[in-house]
Amino acid sequence: MAHSDSTENTTVYLNGKLVENPHEDHHHVSPVWEFSLVFGALLFLTIMTYVVSFAGLGPASLPVAMFIAFLKGSLVVGFFMHLKYEDRFYSFLFCVTLLFVSIFFTFVLFDMKTTAELNEEAGIEYKRHVEDSAEAAEAAAAREAAKAAGAAPEPAPAAH
Repeated sequence: MAHSDSTENTTVYLNGKLVENPHEDHHHVSPVWEFSLVFGALLFLTIMTYVVSFAGLGPASLPVAMFIAFLKGSLVVGFFMHLKYEDRFYSFLFCVTLLFVSIFFTFVLFDMKTTAELNEEAGIEYKRHVEDSAEAAEAAAAREAAKAAGAAPEPAPAAH
């Protein structure tokens, strides 16, 4: 008795192209040089993340760091997780997920900025933390400048 296959008359499309034998499993095999290039780019972007953390960009530090993280994540997802070679639907899902995560982060950043308006105690604590960090950085810079100038360093302020 012959086994009948119910998919013989079914038309299957993959990435908009007709698949002649839908039972075959198609995998993309990337060359080693491509993975090496992506690995090098990830190393470079990791070094850039480290450099940006010490660059003193002020308020631009967070957007620059997030952009570098976005690039690194996109390389990992695109090449190492093979999203580049998958159906466009999965890319769409990935982009929609990024959109919702960015909306979430935007709301969190707005919330952090308006904390003082909504909760006075939290605003005072946040400002105290920011001001203490700024004062500590200024004191450290002054000590380094005095040390470089050959003057006697001032004693470090006592912690409260």
